[in-house]
Amino acid sequence: MTPIRLLSSATALVLALGLVGCASEPEEPAAVETAEPTTSPEPVETAEPEPVVETFAMPTDCTTILPEARVASFLDQGIVLVGGPGTEIGATYLPEPTREEAAGGISCFYEDEARPNIAAFTLSVAPVSTATRAQIVTDLTSQGLNTGATENGDATFWVLGDEEGPGAVHHVITDDAWISVITLLGGEVFYEEAVVIAGDILDVVYN
Repeated sequence: MTPIRLLSSATALVLALGLVGCASEPEEPAAVETAEPTTSPEPVETAEPEPVVETFAMPTDCTTILPEARVASFLDQGIVLVGGPGTEIGATYLPEPTREEAAGGISCFYEDEARPNIAAFTLSVAPVSTATRAQIVTDLTSQGLNTGATENGDATFWVLGDEEGPGAVHHVITDDAWISVITLLGGEVFYEEAVVIAGDILDVVYN
C-alpha cells in the first residue's frame, strides 16, 4: 500500500509544480495605442508688395489729357475739344495765356455744342517743381479759394460756383503737377464732376 501512496504523492507534486509554473508565468500587457504627436505648420513668410512708384509725365497736347472713356462721355453730351495744343485753334483760344500755360503747362478748352464760342470746360496741366510750387500755392491762396486735400494728401483749392454762374473751380497740386478744372456753370453737381475730371487727368499723367 505504501508504494501506491508514494506514487500518488509524487504525481500530486508534479501537478502542483505545473500549476505553480502556469500561475507564475507573467501575462503580456495589452498594446496601448498612442496618438501621433501633432506638429503645427511652419509659418510661411510672405514678402510685402513693393510700393508702386508713379511718375508724372506731362501730356504732349490736349488729345492725350483725358482717358478715352471721359472723351466718349463728353462726346455723348455734345462736348468737344476746340482749343489748346493739338487742335486747329491751338493755344490762341484766349487772347492771353492761362496761369497754367504761363507755368509751362497746357490748357484745353471744350465747348458745349448748345453753347458755342464759350468754354464749357477748361482743363489744364502744368509741371511743378520745388522752385515753383510755393509761388503757385501763394497765387491760388491769394484768390480766396477754399482749401482742402485729396485722399492722397495733395493740396486742393476750389470754389463750388453757382448754377447760373460763375462756374466751379478745382485745382490739385501734387509734388510735381498742377491740375485744374474750370466749368462754365457751377453748383454742387458741376463741382463734383470737376473733381472727378481732375481725377481722370491724374490717372493719365501719372503712370
